[in-house]
Amino acid sequence: MTTPMPIAFQWSGGKDSAHALGRLLLDHRYQVRCLVSTIDRAGSGSTVHGLAERLLRAQARAIGVPLHTVALAGPGLEDYTEVMGDAARRMRAAGIRAVAFGDLDHSGAFDHRVKLFGPAGLSVVEPLAGLTSPECMEDFLQSRIDARIVVVDAAVLGPDHLGAALDRAFVQALPAGCDPCGEFGEYHTFVPYAPYFRRAVTFVVEATECIERRIGTLDGIRSFSYWQLRLR
Repeated sequence: MTTPMPIAFQWSGGKDSAHALGRLLLDHRYQVRCLVSTIDRAGSGSTVHGLAERLLRAQARAIGVPLHTVALAGPGLEDYTEVMGDAARRMRAAGIRAVAFGDLDHSGAFDHRVKLFGPAGLSVVEPLAGLTSPECMEDFLQSRIDARIVVVDAAVLGPDHLGAALDRAFVQALPAGCDPCGEFGEYHTFVPYAPYFRRAVTFVVEATECIERRIGTLDGIRSFSYWQLRLR
């Protein structure tokens, strides 16, 4: 029998991570050794999703896999390449052989991942690769993962969508032109439960905020506004 490859999974706390990780945990080719989450060094939570570190750790405990955090200067991903490059070398030294993500092909992220992690001797694994966005969403809806909307692009969706469950009704009500999976930042989610969780993660809604920022992304500086649900 082939020895499973030890891998790390980049964990955002949202539905794409939960969906992809669920597939990996059933794939005997891999052994998920740890989760890796990028957080804002200033303490405002995970990058993009804005989830409190306590919630990320509660998810990791429910999954039964240790969580390692990587602090970025924030807001955004301006120093992601440098900081994750250092983290990649530490992972390789610790015995990790690949890093997995929940990207879809049309996100365009795969080539960037390979360029970043390849020089550190790490392969890139994408469990959702090959699925179109509608196919991926249909598979997600069949997965019984509980995901709640916690961030929406204010140019696309209003604050009334925050806290909603990501279900078939939500997807069908998205405005024309929206990616069903929110692959272009239309919305982001928090997962309090997946079938492979040992228990559900409890959370409390603290506030709704409208945030306007100039954020460094992999494609340069972007200015945008979004509605965010603060959880604890």
